Amino acid sequence: MSLSAETRARIESILSSHEVVLFMKGSPQRPQCGFSMKAASIVGGLVAEFAHVDVLQDPEIREGIKAYGQWPTIPQLYVRGELVGGSDIIEQMQGSGELHALLGAHLPEPVVPSITITDAAAAQIRQALAEQGEGLALHMAVDAKFNSRFELKPAGGNEISASSNGITVHFDRASAPRAEGIVIDWVDRGVQGAGLSIHNPNAPARSP
Repeated sequence: MSLSAETRARIESILSSHEVVLFMKGSPQRPQCGFSMKAASIVGGLVAEFAHVDVLQDPEIREGIKAYGQWPTIPQLYVRGELVGGSDIIEQMQGSGELHALLGAHLPEPVVPSITITDAAAAQIRQALAEQGEGLALHMAVDAKFNSRFELKPAGGNEISASSNGITVHFDRASAPRAEGIVIDWVDRGVQGAGLSIHNPNAPARSP
């Protein structure tokens, strides 16, 4: 598609106003697609604050950013006005340490966290892995605000792995120290349904 001068000016204004900008579907708190969730979680794991643009709320920007960077998909990460790429590239650069360097984030030494997975949680995780088929592993990301995200995907080889109750969990370098001492349980939340529950002793106390 062609990019109008007005839309180009809007995009350039956004990029010039913020060092790190993620064009995504939804927001970091309420992502509207798995790829946007992954990208926001990775970036949020390395920097405490970054700007985001919800392209679902702005069709002109949604199509315009694709033409601006000649990148056909969303999400897109820009750092200091330069396109980095989509969620797969963001994930690859995180694993190699390139994203840490680009964002000025500290690349921590590999630290294997001590984790606890209860019997109930382990049983549910085993069932999920069996249903998804072979070749997948459980990954857990913990961002700078101690929000956690699970994902089933193949192991890439750069992860830090910790085990409990026969279950291995893979972490990236930034997430691993934030996961020290976590307890993963399976709880029934009543009308909200059952699911994994995480107690992270490193997380700051939440306001009542």
